[in-house]
Amino acid sequence: MSKEEFVVHYQPLVEMSTERIRGVEALLRWTHPEMGPISPSVFIPLAEQTGVIVELGEWVLKEACRQVRDWKHTGNPDLTLAVNISIRQFPV
Repeated sequence: MSKEEFVVHYQPLVEMSTERIRGVEALLRWTHPEMGPISPSVFIPLAEQTGVIVELGEWVLKEACRQVRDWKHTGNPDLTLAVNISIRQFPV
């Protein structure tokens, strides 16, 4: 796994009564150079088993926060962010 193979996608969280986007959920995706897209149900357990999940999780959190900050500065001040975090990212 190379970090350049990963990208964060943002799924909109829509308030149904107003049909407005109220937030986004950050979703990590992996495209392997030879095998193509790898399902999160495959690569997340692998990343947790190898310990890579901590580094990946930190990168996703920083990238998602940076992106939402940029969106807030361009006219979306109330935008919220959801990021899934592995239990392995919490110190014991």
